[in-house]
Amino acid sequence: MSKTLQKAEERLLSAIGGARVSHAFFISSTDAVPARQLARRAAALVCTGAADEARLAESANFRSYDGVSMRMEDVRALIDELAQSPLDGQMRCTLIEGAHGMSTAVQNALLKTLEEPPSSAVFLLTGNIAGVLPTVASRCAVIRVGLSTTEETEAVLLARGVSPAAAWLYAAAGGGSETRALRLYEDEAFRALRTDAFSALTALLRGELPLGASRKLCANRGAADAFAFMLSFLRDMLALRTGSGIPPENPDQRDAMAAIAPRFTIGRITCMIEMLSKATGDLYAAGASALTDLAVADRLFLEISEAITNQ
Repeated sequence: MSKTLQKAEERLLSAIGGARVSHAFFISSTDAVPARQLARRAAALVCTGAADEARLAESANFRSYDGVSMRMEDVRALIDELAQSPLDGQMRCTLIEGAHGMSTAVQNALLKTLEEPPSSAVFLLTGNIAGVLPTVASRCAVIRVGLSTTEETEAVLLARGVSPAAAWLYAAAGGGSETRALRLYEDEAFRALRTDAFSALTALLRGELPLGASRKLCANRGAADAFAFMLSFLRDMLALRTGSGIPPENPDQRDAMAAIAPRFTIGRITCMIEMLSKATGDLYAAGASALTDLAVADRLFLEISEAITNQ
Protein backbone atom coordinates (compact mmCIF):
# COMPACT_ATOMS: atom_id res chain seq x y z
CA MET A 1 0.00 0.00 0.00
CA SER A 2 1.38 3.42 -0.97
CA LYS A 3 1.94 6.04 1.71
CA THR A 4 -0.73 8.33 0.23
CA LEU A 5 -3.32 5.53 0.21
CA GLN A 6 -2.34 4.56 3.76
CA LYS A 7 -2.89 8.13 4.95
CA ALA A 8 -6.27 8.34 3.20
CA GLU A 9 -7.32 5.06 4.79
CA GLU A 10 -6.23 6.22 8.24
CA ARG A 11 -8.29 9.41 7.90
CA LEU A 12 -11.42 7.66 6.68
CA LEU A 13 -11.38 4.65 9.00
CA SER A 14 -10.49 6.83 11.97
CA ALA A 15 -13.50 9.08 11.28
CA ILE A 16 -15.82 6.07 11.05
CA GLY A 17 -14.31 4.15 13.96
CA GLY A 18 -14.32 7.21 16.19
CA ALA A 19 -18.06 7.70 15.63
CA ARG A 20 -17.37 10.95 13.75
CA VAL A 21 -19.24 9.62 10.75
CA SER A 22 -20.28 12.03 8.05
CA HIS A 23 -23.42 10.96 6.24
CA ALA A 24 -21.50 10.80 2.93
CA PHE A 25 -17.87 10.45 1.87
CA PHE A 26 -16.42 10.90 -1.62
CA ILE A 27 -13.16 9.00 -2.16
CA SER A 28 -11.64 10.99 -5.00
CA SER A 29 -8.95 9.18 -6.97
CA THR A 30 -7.82 8.70 -10.55
CA ASP A 31 -6.97 5.12 -9.64
CA ALA A 32 -10.19 3.11 -9.33
CA VAL A 33 -8.77 -0.05 -7.77
CA PRO A 34 -7.31 1.35 -4.51
CA ALA A 35 -10.33 3.67 -4.17
CA ARG A 36 -12.62 0.65 -4.42
CA GLN A 37 -10.58 -1.32 -1.89
CA LEU A 38 -10.62 1.57 0.57
CA ALA A 39 -14.35 2.12 0.10
CA ARG A 40 -15.20 -1.52 0.71
CA ARG A 41 -13.05 -1.66 3.85
CA ALA A 42 -14.81 1.46 5.10
CA ALA A 43 -18.21 -0.04 4.22
CA ALA A 44 -17.34 -3.17 6.18
CA LEU A 45 -16.43 -1.04 9.19
CA VAL A 46 -19.77 0.78 8.97
CA CYS A 47 -21.86 -2.38 8.56
CA THR A 48 -19.97 -4.94 10.65
CA GLY A 49 -17.67 -3.00 12.96
CA ALA A 50 -14.51 -4.42 11.34
CA ALA A 51 -12.63 -3.06 8.30
CA ASP A 52 -12.60 -6.47 6.64
CA GLU A 53 -13.98 -6.48 3.09
CA ALA A 54 -14.69 -10.22 3.29
CA ARG A 55 -17.30 -9.56 5.97
CA LEU A 56 -19.48 -7.50 3.61
CA ALA A 57 -20.91 -10.77 2.28
CA GLU A 58 -22.44 -11.31 5.72
CA SER A 59 -24.16 -7.93 5.86
CA ALA A 60 -27.72 -7.35 4.67
CA ASN A 61 -27.21 -3.63 5.25
CA PHE A 62 -24.71 -3.09 2.42
CA ARG A 63 -25.65 -2.04 -1.12
CA SER A 64 -23.26 -1.46 -4.00
CA TYR A 65 -23.88 0.24 -7.35
CA ASP A 66 -21.89 1.07 -10.47
CA GLY A 67 -22.39 4.76 -11.26
CA VAL A 68 -22.49 4.19 -15.03
CA SER A 69 -25.29 1.62 -14.88
CA MET A 70 -27.27 3.18 -12.00
CA ARG A 71 -30.81 4.04 -13.09
CA MET A 72 -33.70 6.07 -11.69
CA GLU A 73 -35.48 2.90 -10.58
CA ASP A 74 -32.37 1.97 -8.56
CA VAL A 75 -32.50 5.35 -6.80
CA ARG A 76 -36.21 5.01 -6.04
CA ALA A 77 -35.74 1.51 -4.65
CA LEU A 78 -32.78 2.67 -2.56
CA ILE A 79 -34.72 5.62 -1.12
CA ASP A 80 -37.65 3.35 -0.25
CA GLU A 81 -35.31 0.89 1.46
CA LEU A 82 -33.52 3.58 3.46
CA ALA A 83 -36.87 4.85 4.72
CA GLN A 84 -37.32 1.56 6.60
CA SER A 85 -35.57 0.65 9.84
CA PRO A 86 -32.28 -1.19 9.28
CA LEU A 87 -31.99 -4.87 10.08
CA ASP A 88 -30.72 -5.63 13.60
CA GLY A 89 -30.47 -1.92 14.36
CA GLN A 90 -27.14 -1.76 12.50
CA MET A 91 -25.78 1.05 10.33
CA ARG A 92 -26.38 0.78 6.58
CA CYS A 93 -23.89 1.68 3.89
CA THR A 94 -24.45 2.43 0.21
CA LEU A 95 -21.41 2.35 -2.09
CA ILE A 96 -21.51 3.99 -5.54
CA GLU A 97 -18.37 3.20 -7.53
CA GLY A 98 -17.41 5.45 -10.43
CA ALA A 99 -19.88 8.07 -9.21
CA HIS A 100 -18.80 10.42 -12.01
CA GLY A 101 -20.54 7.99 -14.38
CA MET A 102 -23.99 8.71 -12.95
CA SER A 103 -26.36 10.60 -15.21
CA THR A 104 -27.46 14.10 -14.24
CA ALA A 105 -30.97 12.79 -13.54
CA VAL A 106 -29.68 10.11 -11.17
CA GLN A 107 -27.45 12.58 -9.34
CA ASN A 108 -30.31 15.02 -8.91
CA ALA A 109 -32.55 12.23 -7.62
CA LEU A 110 -29.97 11.41 -4.95
CA LEU A 111 -29.52 14.99 -3.77
CA LYS A 112 -32.25 15.13 -1.13
CA THR A 113 -31.20 11.78 0.35
CA LEU A 114 -27.57 12.89 0.46
CA GLU A 115 -28.60 16.15 2.11
CA GLU A 116 -31.05 14.66 4.63
CA PRO A 117 -30.17 10.96 4.99
CA PRO A 118 -31.62 8.68 7.67
CA SER A 119 -29.44 8.69 10.77
CA SER A 120 -28.55 5.04 10.16
CA ALA A 121 -27.34 5.58 6.57
CA VAL A 122 -23.83 6.25 5.26
CA PHE A 123 -22.96 6.83 1.61
CA LEU A 124 -19.55 6.11 0.08
CA LEU A 125 -18.86 7.41 -3.42
CA THR A 126 -15.68 6.83 -5.45
CA GLY A 127 -14.36 8.27 -8.69
CA ASN A 128 -13.36 11.60 -10.19
CA ILE A 129 -15.04 14.27 -8.08
CA ALA A 130 -14.66 16.79 -10.92
CA GLY A 131 -17.17 14.70 -12.86
CA VAL A 132 -20.10 14.95 -10.43
CA LEU A 133 -22.49 17.84 -9.97
CA PRO A 134 -21.17 20.49 -7.56
CA THR A 135 -24.32 20.02 -5.50
CA VAL A 136 -23.46 16.34 -5.03
CA ALA A 137 -19.80 17.03 -4.23
CA SER A 138 -20.74 19.68 -1.67
CA ARG A 139 -22.78 17.16 0.32
CA CYS A 140 -19.83 14.81 0.81
CA ALA A 141 -16.75 14.83 2.99
CA VAL A 142 -13.94 14.44 0.44
CA ILE A 143 -11.11 11.97 0.99
CA ARG A 144 -8.46 12.45 -1.69
CA VAL A 145 -6.23 9.51 -2.53
CA GLY A 146 -2.94 10.81 -3.88
CA LEU A 147 -0.65 9.18 -6.41
CA SER A 148 2.04 6.64 -5.63
CA THR A 149 5.68 7.48 -6.17
CA THR A 150 7.51 5.84 -9.05
CA GLU A 151 9.61 3.92 -6.52
CA GLU A 152 6.50 2.55 -4.77
CA THR A 153 4.98 1.46 -8.07
CA GLU A 154 8.24 -0.08 -9.22
CA ALA A 155 8.41 -2.11 -5.98
CA VAL A 156 4.89 -3.42 -6.58
CA LEU A 157 5.82 -4.54 -10.10
CA LEU A 158 9.05 -6.18 -8.97
CA ALA A 159 7.10 -8.07 -6.30
CA ARG A 160 4.89 -9.42 -9.11
CA GLY A 161 7.94 -10.85 -10.84
CA VAL A 162 8.29 -8.14 -13.50
CA SER A 163 11.82 -7.73 -14.83
CA PRO A 164 13.75 -4.70 -13.52
CA ALA A 165 13.80 -3.02 -16.95
CA ALA A 166 10.06 -3.46 -17.51
CA ALA A 167 9.26 -2.46 -13.92
CA TRP A 168 11.24 0.77 -14.35
CA LEU A 169 9.49 1.63 -17.64
CA TYR A 170 5.92 0.82 -16.58
CA ALA A 171 6.30 2.43 -13.16
CA ALA A 172 7.26 5.68 -14.88
CA ALA A 173 4.54 5.34 -17.52
CA GLY A 174 1.95 4.62 -14.83
CA GLY A 175 2.06 8.28 -13.85
CA GLY A 176 1.59 7.54 -10.16
CA SER A 177 -1.09 4.88 -10.65
CA GLU A 178 -0.13 1.35 -9.64
CA THR A 179 -3.20 0.04 -11.46
CA ARG A 180 -2.23 1.77 -14.72
CA ALA A 181 1.34 0.48 -14.45
CA LEU A 182 0.12 -3.10 -13.93
CA ARG A 183 -2.30 -2.78 -16.85
CA LEU A 184 0.52 -1.61 -19.11
CA TYR A 185 2.53 -4.67 -18.15
CA GLU A 186 -0.29 -7.20 -18.34
CA ASP A 187 -2.67 -5.88 -21.02
CA GLU A 188 -1.47 -5.82 -24.62
CA ALA A 189 -4.54 -3.84 -25.74
CA PHE A 190 -3.80 -1.17 -23.14
CA ARG A 191 -0.20 -0.90 -24.36
CA ALA A 192 -1.56 -0.57 -27.90
CA LEU A 193 -3.84 2.27 -26.77
CA ARG A 194 -0.81 4.09 -25.36
CA THR A 195 1.03 3.64 -28.67
CA ASP A 196 -2.00 4.84 -30.66
CA ALA A 197 -2.40 7.88 -28.40
CA PHE A 198 1.23 8.85 -28.93
CA SER A 199 0.91 8.31 -32.70
CA ALA A 200 -2.14 10.58 -32.90
CA LEU A 201 -0.48 13.28 -30.81
CA THR A 202 2.84 13.25 -32.69
CA ALA A 203 0.93 13.44 -35.98
CA LEU A 204 -0.84 16.55 -34.67
CA LEU A 205 2.45 18.02 -33.52
CA ARG A 206 3.84 17.51 -37.04
CA GLY A 207 0.94 19.57 -38.42
CA GLU A 208 -1.17 16.64 -39.60
CA LEU A 209 -4.81 15.94 -38.73
CA PRO A 210 -4.96 12.18 -38.01
CA LEU A 211 -8.30 11.30 -39.57
CA GLY A 212 -9.99 8.37 -37.88
CA ALA A 213 -7.65 8.44 -34.88
CA SER A 214 -10.29 9.81 -32.51
CA ARG A 215 -12.68 6.95 -33.27
CA LYS A 216 -9.92 4.43 -32.67
CA LEU A 217 -8.93 6.00 -29.35
CA CYS A 218 -12.54 6.25 -28.18
CA ALA A 219 -13.35 2.58 -28.82
CA ASN A 220 -14.41 0.78 -25.63
CA ARG A 221 -14.54 4.13 -23.77
CA GLY A 222 -10.77 4.44 -23.99
CA ALA A 223 -10.68 8.21 -24.51
CA ALA A 224 -9.88 9.09 -20.89
CA ASP A 225 -6.88 6.76 -20.83
CA ALA A 226 -5.74 7.97 -24.25
CA PHE A 227 -5.93 11.59 -23.11
CA ALA A 228 -3.96 10.70 -19.97
CA PHE A 229 -1.18 9.21 -22.11
CA MET A 230 -1.16 12.28 -24.36
CA LEU A 231 -0.98 14.58 -21.34
CA SER A 232 1.99 12.65 -19.98
CA PHE A 233 3.76 13.06 -23.33
CA LEU A 234 3.17 16.82 -23.32
CA ARG A 235 4.31 17.12 -19.69
CA ASP A 236 7.52 15.36 -20.62
CA MET A 237 7.96 17.76 -23.56
CA LEU A 238 7.46 20.71 -21.25
CA ALA A 239 10.03 19.38 -18.79
CA LEU A 240 12.45 18.90 -21.68
CA ARG A 241 11.94 22.45 -22.98
CA THR A 242 12.27 24.04 -19.53
CA GLY A 243 15.24 21.89 -18.53
CA SER A 244 13.56 21.15 -15.22
CA GLY A 245 15.29 17.81 -14.81
CA ILE A 246 12.02 16.11 -13.83
CA PRO A 247 12.26 12.38 -14.62
CA PRO A 248 10.13 11.59 -17.71
CA GLU A 249 6.95 9.53 -17.46
CA ASN A 250 7.72 8.10 -20.89
CA PRO A 251 11.45 7.35 -21.05
CA ASP A 252 10.89 5.15 -24.10
CA GLN A 253 9.66 8.24 -26.02
CA ARG A 254 12.70 10.39 -25.29
CA ASP A 255 14.01 10.45 -28.88
CA ALA A 256 10.60 11.38 -30.32
CA MET A 257 10.23 14.20 -27.80
CA ALA A 258 13.74 15.49 -28.42
CA ALA A 259 12.94 15.76 -32.13
CA ILE A 260 9.58 17.54 -31.64
CA ALA A 261 10.03 19.70 -28.54
CA PRO A 262 12.28 22.40 -30.12
CA ARG A 263 9.47 23.29 -32.56
CA PHE A 264 7.29 24.65 -29.77
CA THR A 265 7.57 27.41 -27.22
CA ILE A 266 6.95 26.70 -23.55
CA GLY A 267 3.77 28.74 -23.81
CA ARG A 268 2.46 26.71 -26.75
CA ILE A 269 3.08 23.40 -24.97
CA THR A 270 1.37 24.75 -21.86
CA CYS A 271 -1.60 25.82 -24.00
CA MET A 272 -1.95 22.31 -25.43
CA ILE A 273 -1.78 20.82 -21.94
CA GLU A 274 -4.62 23.12 -20.90
CA MET A 275 -6.67 22.03 -23.95
CA LEU A 276 -6.18 18.38 -23.07
CA SER A 277 -6.97 18.95 -19.41
CA LYS A 278 -10.24 20.69 -20.29
CA ALA A 279 -11.16 17.94 -22.75
CA THR A 280 -10.49 15.33 -20.07
CA GLY A 281 -12.87 17.16 -17.75
CA ASP A 282 -15.52 17.09 -20.48
CA LEU A 283 -15.23 13.30 -20.64
CA TYR A 284 -16.24 13.10 -16.98
CA ALA A 285 -19.22 15.41 -17.28
CA ALA A 286 -22.44 14.00 -15.87
CA GLY A 287 -24.20 11.82 -18.42
CA ALA A 288 -21.21 11.57 -20.77
CA SER A 289 -21.40 8.70 -23.26
CA ALA A 290 -19.40 7.07 -26.03
CA LEU A 291 -20.80 9.65 -28.46
CA THR A 292 -19.72 12.40 -26.09
CA ASP A 293 -16.20 10.96 -26.01
CA LEU A 294 -15.98 10.97 -29.80
CA ALA A 295 -17.26 14.54 -30.08
CA VAL A 296 -14.80 15.71 -27.41
CA ALA A 297 -11.88 13.96 -29.13
CA ASP A 298 -12.77 15.34 -32.58
CA ARG A 299 -13.06 18.86 -31.17
CA LEU A 300 -9.78 18.52 -29.28
CA PHE A 301 -7.87 17.38 -32.36
CA LEU A 302 -9.23 20.30 -34.38
CA GLU A 303 -8.31 22.78 -31.63
CA ILE A 304 -4.76 21.44 -31.31
CA SER A 305 -4.35 21.40 -35.09
CA GLU A 306 -5.52 25.01 -35.35
CA ALA A 307 -3.26 26.09 -32.49
CA ILE A 308 -0.23 24.53 -34.16
CA THR A 309 -1.10 25.97 -37.58
CA ASN A 310 -1.46 29.48 -36.15
CA GLN A 311 1.65 29.47 -33.96
